[in-house]
Amino acid sequence: MSDQKIKILERALNREKKARKEAEKILEDKANELYVTTNKLKETNNTLESLIAKKDLELKGVFKNIVDAYCVMDMYGNVLEMNNATFKLLACEDKNEDINLSQFVYPEDTLLVLNAFKKLKSNGNFKDLKVRIISKDKALKHLHINASLIVNDNEKPIAIQGVARDVTTEYNIQKNLIESENRLKALIVNLDSGILLEDEDCNIVFTNNKFCALFSIKDSPEQLKGQHCSIRMQISKDLFEEPDTFMSRMQSIVLNRQKVIGEELKMCDGKILERDYVPIFQNDIYKGHLWTYKDVTLKRNYSKNIEAERHKYSSIIANMNLGLVEANVTNEIVMVNQSFAQISGYSEQELLGMNAIEVLIPKEDQENIVKLAHDTRAGKFNSREIQIKDKKGKHKSIITSSAPNYDENGVVIGSIGVILDITEQAKTKQLLLEQKKQLDLIIQNSPVGIALYKKLDEGVLMVNEYLSNMLGFTKEEILNSYKKDPTHPDDLEESNIKRADLEKGKIDNYSIEKRYLKKDGSVLWARTNVNAIRDNLNNIKYQVAIVEDITAQREKTLLLETLNNVAKSILGKVNINEIALAISKNITKYLGSTDCAIYLVNENENGISKIAAFESELKESALTNNKDKLVNDGALIGQVAASGKPIIVENNAEHTINTTFENSRLIVPIINDGNVIGIIDSVHTDQNYFTNDHLSTLQNVARLVSLQLKNAINRLARDKAEANNIKLLKKLELSNNELQEYAHVVSHDLKSPLRSISALVSWIKEDNKKNLDDNSLTNIHLIESTLEKMELLISDVLNYSSIDSDAAVSEQIDLNQLILELQEILYIPEHIDIKTLNQLPIITGDKTRLRQLFQNLLSNAIKFIDKEKGLIKIDVLEKTSHYQFSVSDNGVGIEKKYHDKIFEMFHSLNNSKESTGIGLTIVKKIVDLYQGDVWLESNPGKGTTFHFTLKK
Repeated sequence: MSDQKIKILERALNREKKARKEAEKILEDKANELYVTTNKLKETNNTLESLIAKKDLELKGVFKNIVDAYCVMDMYGNVLEMNNATFKLLACEDKNEDINLSQFVYPEDTLLVLNAFKKLKSNGNFKDLKVRIISKDKALKHLHINASLIVNDNEKPIAIQGVARDVTTEYNIQKNLIESENRLKALIVNLDSGILLEDEDCNIVFTNNKFCALFSIKDSPEQLKGQHCSIRMQISKDLFEEPDTFMSRMQSIVLNRQKVIGEELKMCDGKILERDYVPIFQNDIYKGHLWTYKDVTLKRNYSKNIEAERHKYSSIIANMNLGLVEANVTNEIVMVNQSFAQISGYSEQELLGMNAIEVLIPKEDQENIVKLAHDTRAGKFNSREIQIKDKKGKHKSIITSSAPNYDENGVVIGSIGVILDITEQAKTKQLLLEQKKQLDLIIQNSPVGIALYKKLDEGVLMVNEYLSNMLGFTKEEILNSYKKDPTHPDDLEESNIKRADLEKGKIDNYSIEKRYLKKDGSVLWARTNVNAIRDNLNNIKYQVAIVEDITAQREKTLLLETLNNVAKSILGKVNINEIALAISKNITKYLGSTDCAIYLVNENENGISKIAAFESELKESALTNNKDKLVNDGALIGQVAASGKPIIVENNAEHTINTTFENSRLIVPIINDGNVIGIIDSVHTDQNYFTNDHLSTLQNVARLVSLQLKNAINRLARDKAEANNIKLLKKLELSNNELQEYAHVVSHDLKSPLRSISALVSWIKEDNKKNLDDNSLTNIHLIESTLEKMELLISDVLNYSSIDSDAAVSEQIDLNQLILELQEILYIPEHIDIKTLNQLPIITGDKTRLRQLFQNLLSNAIKFIDKEKGLIKIDVLEKTSHYQFSVSDNGVGIEKKYHDKIFEMFHSLNNSKESTGIGLTIVKKIVDLYQGDVWLESNPGKGTTFHFTLKK
């Protein structure tokens, strides 16, 4: 080769070197710019995630757990929140399932529930809704439900909250009691004897059809209830042969209150009535009396009539729900019905001939029952509650009504008893007694005053110790001699009006806040709730007064109203200026101040901004980023912001706003997490206007609003961070596009001089083959290897820069076929075997990228196998949302310290010319595009497994 040609080539080579260095410098600058931009984006994303996490933490609430079932639902019945009692009531096991309460309503009660919800939407609440539900375990339950609407600031309903109480047990007990009572009433109403039950004032309480028939009364038994008996008998007395004697004798019997049995009365139509009179006492207090009238005209044909009666009522006796027992004079049972057999647990055959007292009565009660049986056979009627034991020895409570049994000659041959099983009712009664004791204990220890009276001027029947202490009297003083209204004279008129309405029946209860005069003449402010307890004629039997001392509460009422109004006004607001304006409005209203401004303290910018102000003349403004100079009075705001302590300025006449003198000023910090985030600044024209109570209220307001104000500040920061993110993303996108375009240009421009150098080296080697020694040939070989590696490096950089999600072409790809294609194009030494352990899936993606992904992993495995028999295994595991792949080899392995580095660009664990350090970086970038993860497990000397996931 001539010298001139060599010089030409040298100049060309120098130009290529210079171009290469310039290209490398440009590439390095672009790479650095990409690295800086990427770090900024990561930092911004971390800030945004922190703000979001913090907001989520601050907004979490605590769900209160109560004993009764409680839940919150949306307006369509979908449960939003409910406590453990509700899960137990509905028999729900999975707390994550979606629940709609309408699915549990008993079908026949659906219309009832719909009407209740209509009332809820119109009135805002409903109380004591009685409804049935079917729980998930198919149990029918009876509920009492109270519910109310939850509304937003615009009074628009947004949800419903309710409390339900399971009253299934009480319902069943009450149902059984009512059924038993109805059966007993039906029996008495249809008895062949006339029954008349009167109270202590001789008013008719109960009678039956036979009584009306005997006395030719056209009114029904129900119509007679409440009428005075003497008036009724005055009408019917002419039915008897001696009407005046009939009336006088009846009055004499009632006056003496002595039992009368078997007294005969002759009627004008020839009938003969037998009259019984039984006075009724409870705890030695006279409660009324029972008259029994029976037509005994056919008594002389007693045997015939009794057989007719037995035949007539044999079916009723045998099947009625009341037990019936007939015993002889030695207490042996001679007749029972089926109901008593069921009560006792014995069969009818077992009971016949049995000594009733010895077998059925507990030993400790037998002596009393023997006496009772003796009295009955002596002609006395008895009705009382006793205990018996059944066949299993279990004690039961019954009510027995017994009467003597006569033969046709009128000789007592035994007794007949009617039995009502009240075991369950007795349990209920005992429970009620225990509950009454508990109630008495609660009343006596209640933190409110309680009094019971019929009319206040008639004296107090019951008073608890709290009320007596409240008024300064002893309980004995109030019960024995206190018969006047202790209401303060100035409140007496309003109190008397409400009491008069209650006693006239216009209202059943009222509530009033008024003053009481204590024993020492001092005044007590109290909230009094009075409820009337009425009888079936709507007359007041008792009045219950509940008196709560609100002297201290009244002093706090204004504070609570202010806090409540502030809380409601900021509820749901997220805009910081709206929140601040609502705060300033409510504070101005509470304080009656001239002006109230809200300032925001920005620690990062080291400044204070007024964000809202409200004047008493209804001039309002919501300001954004209005940074005041804070001249004069601004120093006080700065002082509060720095110290976190409030300031009361008693005379501030030297400062003015809108030409109005500020003679008083109150400045309070808003603190969150120990940092001052805002300032409340109130002014008033009067001197020495603000008090310590005002200060305490504003401090409470500041604590109340601090969290929501901080949330609004965080929202501002988040919005700002999101805006910065958008800018950075756009900048990064532009930079990526420029870098990708530049990478294509550079790769092309760099490969061209590389090929020229490769050709020149090849020519030099060929032209001087005979003149080159071994060292020179070795150096030339190194140059060729370096050139090959550089070209491979440029190709890998180009491949890496070309991986972009926007350029992807989605198609259905069979990964099994893709692996077979790779095995055909890759150089796989004979001692290495590639196995697919499981059928690979068909996935949607870009075939070129997926080929790059598997090709780089397989090539990497092939390069680092150092065993005589090499094995590469490909496997897959299907997950819910993704596939997890693995590529394993039995090569040299990778030390733990390199696991985090091998996915970095240009990082290679050896100096092989086939390795550029970009292959695994390309793998990670492709996996990232498919929203997956990549990691490895390795045992040095034994092999490596690369795991990666691809989203379905």
